[in-house]
Amino acid sequence: MQDAVFIAAPPGTAWPLSREEAERHLRARYPDLQSWYAHAPVSDTDHLDFEVELDGLARHGSYFERSHLILRDGEPAFWADTIAWFRQLLPAGTPVVVMAESNPDIALPLLPGADPREIEGLLQTLPGIE
Repeated sequence: MQDAVFIAAPPGTAWPLSREEAERHLRARYPDLQSWYAHAPVSDTDHLDFEVELDGLARHGSYFERSHLILRDGEPAFWADTIAWFRQLLPAGTPVVVMAESNPDIALPLLPGADPREIEGLLQTLPGIE
């Protein structure tokens, strides 16, 4: 099982992207996207969950409004292009960090303009990411 990748606003910051906006952008990128709104009782927050079939497999993710995107069911190389695309949805200069679900204490900054290959390399340095 692959570790989930978190793409997040650093502590003390927020993104200007709502759940509805994120859903609209995801649907434009992945027309067969299935999405639904859910509630995370532990953090008492509402979020968007989604599923899309890519490369013959169901891939899952979540977007927590103004906070973070979680991508599951894929290696760093698989999600690097999606992360680069998502980064472009945020205003220039918006801070972004990446971390592995199994080790959220280590968050690495995602440099503005990082391309998918650079993102893949960064993700592979995270403990817990294979």
